[in-house]
Amino acid sequence: MLYIESKRLGRSTVIGLLSITFVILIQGLFGALKMVEFNDDLSDSLVLFSDTQLEALTLKGMLINLRKLEKDILLYNQSPTDLQRENNRWQKALLKTEQQFSIMELELRESHVMGSVPIIELKNSFRSYSDGITTVVQAMLQQGGMQQNAAMQAMAQFKKHIYSMEHQIDVIVEAAEAQEVNSLIQLEDNKRNLFWMLGLFGVVSILISILLSSWIVRKNMHISRSLEYQALHDSLTGLMNRRGLAIAMQNSPRGGILAYLDLDHFKLINDLCGHGVGDDLLIKLSNKLQMSCQQFDCDLARVGGDEFIVWLNDVKDMDHAQNIARQLVTLVEEHQFEWMGQPMELGVSIGLALGKANFLATELISRADAACRIAKIPGNAKVSIYEESDPNLVELRRQESWAAKIPSMIINSNFCLFGQKIIPLDSDGAAGHIEVLLRGLNKNGEIILPELFLPAAERFGLMPKIDRWVIETLLSSNLDNKSQFSVNLSAHTLADKAYLPELVNLIFASGKANQLIFEITESAAMSSIATAQEYISSLKAIGCKFSLDDFGSGFSSFSYLRDLDVDFLKIDGSLIKVLGQKDSDAALVQAIVSMAAALGLKTIGEYVETPQIAEILAQMKVDYAQGFKLHKPEPLEQLTSCST
Repeated sequence: MLYIESKRLGRSTVIGLLSITFVILIQGLFGALKMVEFNDDLSDSLVLFSDTQLEALTLKGMLINLRKLEKDILLYNQSPTDLQRENNRWQKALLKTEQQFSIMELELRESHVMGSVPIIELKNSFRSYSDGITTVVQAMLQQGGMQQNAAMQAMAQFKKHIYSMEHQIDVIVEAAEAQEVNSLIQLEDNKRNLFWMLGLFGVVSILISILLSSWIVRKNMHISRSLEYQALHDSLTGLMNRRGLAIAMQNSPRGGILAYLDLDHFKLINDLCGHGVGDDLLIKLSNKLQMSCQQFDCDLARVGGDEFIVWLNDVKDMDHAQNIARQLVTLVEEHQFEWMGQPMELGVSIGLALGKANFLATELISRADAACRIAKIPGNAKVSIYEESDPNLVELRRQESWAAKIPSMIINSNFCLFGQKIIPLDSDGAAGHIEVLLRGLNKNGEIILPELFLPAAERFGLMPKIDRWVIETLLSSNLDNKSQFSVNLSAHTLADKAYLPELVNLIFASGKANQLIFEITESAAMSSIATAQEYISSLKAIGCKFSLDDFGSGFSSFSYLRDLDVDFLKIDGSLIKVLGQKDSDAALVQAIVSMAAALGLKTIGEYVETPQIAEILAQMKVDYAQGFKLHKPEPLEQLTSCST
């Protein structure tokens, strides 16, 4: 959900930024276009007003020229030729002036300076003036025409029209100048209004940017806080996780006591009821534990599937911590949980460890975890305190050390195969076989006995890898074709259905199936009997045999033998080594031998350490014996056959 919200925020941020950028670009483009439009309008207006002024002044100049021609007509009229010449000049000037009036009229219409009334008045005045002066000139041209003084007086009455026109032209020029000034003022006003509008848009854009930025910051802070919460808390229960616990412990430099809690039987609940039910149980238990921890003023964290840590900050009293731990044990055990109407048992094991000032958190957790694993050992108290000298802890540490070494030992083949003869006790010439035994090798090539590392391999689930190494190494060795070899299969391997096809193919490809006898313990077979039956049937189908090891030490139910198609029954050494002490011991072994004979199984007595025990077993009709008195294990390559 947080990922989706983060993506949505990213998209919204991009859209918002693009929108603001778009608005700013549109705003700038709008302002630029408006400025161009204002400048174009002003330029057009100024050109029109300038043209109007120019044409008006040109017209005024032409009127002045007409006045000059009046004088020339009066001055140069001594002969008819001179007068005619001046008349021609007059007529041409009138024609040009009329044309200028037409141009002036067009300019006034385009510029809208004073409308069309002034030009009409100008034309009327000009017509009156030109007609009057022309009449006087014509009168002067006639023979015996008007004299100079009379002509001057006649022209004088028409001069008022030209003065009026000049005045009106001055008014038009002033109006055009005023319009030009107004245009400039209007441009400034438009610019000012545009700047205000753009400024307003800018303020709005800034406000939108501020609001968007504020929203983005709030969202980012929310996501940041959510991510921080998720990083420090368990997603299922809401409790602190390892990181959150580490921070809480870092804030406790004076130390405290750490309690490591591991729920009992939780895996069984998950397997039977499903993970959904298991998660619901964890949530309810977490709520109860959290409420209890709040009362004790301590921190609770979930650090694994069914593992919790309680951190008692600045607490040094171990008795007080034990009292809290026992209350937590009671709380879990009293939690009622039913599935399909069937109540299910719950429990918890707790390990306590004291952390002094400036403690190392990882080391303290490791100690409490070790104490918790000791508490989980059947028969131990549910609350265990970490003590370096605890024998159980010493053994646990030793096994952990070996568990860390075993993977590299497998990779580097720091193992070797030994063999111990299993010798027939009857005298009919039956052939024995060899049990394949594993030994480790240290860096100096010295032998490491299996009791040092095999318990660690079994405890930490490393036996399947060891089993594979033994089988693959044995099959790749140059075996004596006449010998049979007994190989142990661990409970972990026997429960692994996926490995069975690979094992069958490996043995079948080697061609040595008839030389292999697989030993499985009674407890391993009973813990996963369906898979054990599948292993037995599949491997016997290609020629292998099976031996049931340690019979009599575990379940010891004769009915199991009907379900397991084995060939050999190896009687547990705890029943063999006490033979000769009590008649009841011999009776028990004899019952097993008789039962095996009735089922057609060969029997093997292990831990045969004295000739007397071997003799007793022979009298009981036990088929084979194995022990140090009969044959000490030696490197497998030195054994070529079994002999008595």
